[in-house]
Amino acid sequence: MENKKELWEDLSFEINKFPKIRESLEEDEETFVGSGNKNANLLFIGDENDLYENEDLKVSIGSTGEFLIRLCDMGEFIPEDYYITTLTKCKIKYKDFFSDEQDFLKELLHMQIALIEPKIIVTLGQYSAEALLGREVDFVKERGKLIDWKAGIKVLITYDVKYIKEVRENSGKKSKAPLEFWKDLLLVKKELDILNSTNNEEESNNE
Repeated sequence: MENKKELWEDLSFEINKFPKIRESLEEDEETFVGSGNKNANLLFIGDENDLYENEDLKVSIGSTGEFLIRLCDMGEFIPEDYYITTLTKCKIKYKDFFSDEQDFLKELLHMQIALIEPKIIVTLGQYSAEALLGREVDFVKERGKLIDWKAGIKVLITYDVKYIKEVRENSGKKSKAPLEFWKDLLLVKKELDILNSTNNEEESNNE
């Protein structure tokens, strides 16, 4: 357990000393690598800097983070169910990093995934999906499907949260993309419930 804590500290150190990230911060400011339960079965990966404000799922009013957590609450996820992170852990968008910098960010992301050991990863938007999977993604065809990835982890590709928030505000919550996003969340919840049920059964059998 202590070793894992040290690895999280190493990850935070690497991110906060990364030159372009360091430049985006105030002199004594540090950025958080993510927010939520570090042992969660579900990991959200996005590319919006306002998906979280600290490690405890604190979000700003009107932010994409508040919107995502509100939808998770409506879908009956509990805070212990999930962890939220971003590709860059800072205000700069992933596309604004050079390719070698993106490669390093991906290395750090994979280190983070290894520490969390999620069973399901939800990628929020095309950039997140392609960064994680390391290939081009046909978003229209692949969105909303559970993909078998590494180490028994399933990946679900869905929309960028900011996009869904804007579509809902402009076209209503019953427009196509928000409905599809909600359907994707419910699919993840169903998969999560199966996982939790299996884990509970295994724990009962071991008692």
